[in-house]
Amino acid sequence: MKILVLVLALLGAAGIATVVRYGSLDPCVWLDNDTASASDLPRLVAQAQVRAMFLLDGIADPTPGDCLTAWWDLKANGATAAKE
Repeated sequence: MKILVLVLALLGAAGIATVVRYGSLDPCVWLDNDTASASDLPRLVAQAQVRAMFLLDGIADPTPGDCLTAWWDLKANGATAAKE
């Protein structure tokens, strides 16, 4: 029972930290924010770059899962994922 409480506390802390950092639990917002900060582009340009990246992959309306995968790629590969 103590382990369950500890796991729930850690999940809650991670959720709060994510909201504090990004202002949202939506991975598409995370991707936009991190793309803008990694490439030193204005936020609107970074959002257009992310949208174009998805369109080139044939994804017209990205799901949170698509955004999460792209966000992980950005984190794993650095700014190069945002420039592809």
